[in-house]
Order: sequence, then C-alpha cells, then structure tokens
Amino acid sequence: MTLGHNTVSGKQLATVIDRVEAIRAAKQTMSDDESAVLAEAKLNGFVPAAIRHVVKLRAMKPHARQEAEALVESYLHALGMAADTPLFRQVGLMSVDIASRDQVTEAMKKLVPENGSIIIEVGGKAIKLTRDKDGKVDVRDHVDAPAPMRGAPGGGGRPMPSPAPKADVPDVDAEGAEALGRQAFKDNEPIIGNPFPFGDSRRGRWDSGWRKESGTDGMGPDD
Repeated sequence: MTLGHNTVSGKQLATVIDRVEAIRAAKQTMSDDESAVLAEAKLNGFVPAAIRHVVKLRAMKPHARQEAEALVESYLHALGMAADTPLFRQVGLMSVDIASRDQVTEAMKKLVPENGSIIIEVGGKAIKLTRDKDGKVDVRDHVDAPAPMRGAPGGGGRPMPSPAPKADVPDVDAEGAEALGRQAFKDNEPIIGNPFPFGDSRRGRWDSGWRKESGTDGMGPDD
C-alpha cells in the first residue's frame, strides 16, 4: 500500500479517520445528553446514581439479575448488614409448608440462578437443584464428597487442605531477569506479565529490561 497526500490510499485513510472522529463526537454528544437528563431528574427529586443502577439492572437477563442480587444480599448478611438471608426471606414470602419436601423443592426451583445450583436440606436429606442454560431445573439427591484425611487410609485425622499452587519463578540472577524482560517485550508480552513476585529484587530488573527493549515506560500511549 502506498500512502501519500494525494494517493487513493491516503484519501481512504482520511475517510476512515473522519468517520471515527464523527462517531466519537456523537458518543460525546450522547454522553452530554445523558448527563443533562440526569441533571434534570435530580432537580425533580430523583437520585442519578439510583437511576443509573436501575438502567443497568434493566439491561441484565432476569436470571443473571436474580443471581447478582442474591449474591449481594448473601454478602451483606455475612457481614451482618442484613437481618435474613435472601433465600430464607423469599421462602417466607411463598407461604410454603417447610415440612413438605415437595413444596419446598418446588418453591426453591424459582430461586436457582441461571447455569447455577443450590443445595437444600429437608427432613435431614440434602437435595441439589441445578438450572441448565435452557432454564430447566434438575433435582437430585446430594451427597457431600468426603474430605481427604491425613495419615494412613481408613485412619483418623484432620481434613487435608489442597496444596497451594507454586509460583513459576525463573531461577536466574538479576542480569538474567533483565534479559528475560527484554525477551518478553520481543515476544509481545505485556509488562504486567512480570514473573517475579513483589519484594523480589529481580522484579525491578525484569521491568527495566522490558522498558529498555521497548524504549517506553510500559504504560502505553495516552488516550
């Protein structure tokens, strides 16, 4: 492709630039219009932050919205900021006979999140309800998997925690770390891919190598 002031490619490029700038100008105008509408709503006694939140909720899929709201309420309850768990409150509003396994199961089907599951216990028996991508809820008995135990098989002991994953830190000196940083830039890796943990002196050398090879500070162009 040959670019120049009077070439066909140059004119095509100018057209593309003009279109992008026009789109950005339109987006800015729409943003200004939205701000004006929210300012007007505030003058009429409405809260702009609440309006933005409602607009965000209206754009969500129903099951995704229910799942998000249930998670937030669960977190609030865990922090002592809500009196009842969302599931307990919802069941209470359904007028369900909590002694009836079938009634509780049917009621809880409405609360299963999209592509998610919940486990309930009725009459000392655990039940797992899972909703698939098509919205159908599958109900089956649930049995907890036994936790691995320390010591010989069949013996007692405490549950064995899963081992923490080991960080893949290169076994090199400071100069090797700088060389790895240079190579990372050549391999088109971002500067946040530094493999050395914070506090490791080699982390700075890796960054230094990346920056020296790129000729920049690693922050990218200003928007």
